[in-house]
Amino acid sequence: MRLIFVSVLAIALAGCAGKVEYLRPTSSVALGANVKSIAKPRDAVWTAAVPELGKRFFVINNLDKASGLINISYAGNPEKFIDCGRITSYVKNAQGERNYNFAGSKSQQSYEIMNPGVGLFFIDRRMSLEGRVNVIFEEVGPNETRVTANTRYVVQRQRVVRNAANNIPQTLNDSVTFNTASSAAFAGPADSAAECAATGALEREILEAIR
Repeated sequence: MRLIFVSVLAIALAGCAGKVEYLRPTSSVALGANVKSIAKPRDAVWTAAVPELGKRFFVINNLDKASGLINISYAGNPEKFIDCGRITSYVKNAQGERNYNFAGSKSQQSYEIMNPGVGLFFIDRRMSLEGRVNVIFEEVGPNETRVTANTRYVVQRQRVVRNAANNIPQTLNDSVTFNTASSAAFAGPADSAAECAATGALEREILEAIR
């Protein structure tokens, strides 16, 4: 009987397979993409910008017209504004084959990974972004204003991991910070995004609102 049980177990394990791959971010931001020149006096640009920014999804935290600084923030879905690469996971066991392929910056994703020799894991993964932006208005000339948007990105990652063998959840939280046109890497294995990079989309959206 013991020989039969060992043989059945060996067959079952032989049918299990898994593979996880991570592709790094491909986004890049051109030099000066966060700067815009407008052929209007600074006061006119400032006066028009404040209500326009307020209409968007941004929160205006601070205004200082004398220094030409507006501090705004964004909190929400990170996939719109950052690139955290892509994650793929292939799992095969007695329940069949499953393939997962998703953006590393996706706000929520449930998936599985098969770790050979360890077992099957269920993962619920959540990502959130807070962008803190300094918008600077500079007078270049009587009828020319330069507007610069500099962002501090704060990316929070939460993973709830359950081993299929015991179904006990373990919660892992970590974060990275980086600035406009740069990136930062999370610590950890390939089953989660290892690096996040700014795409420039947040700065573009802000500058498009300023005319």
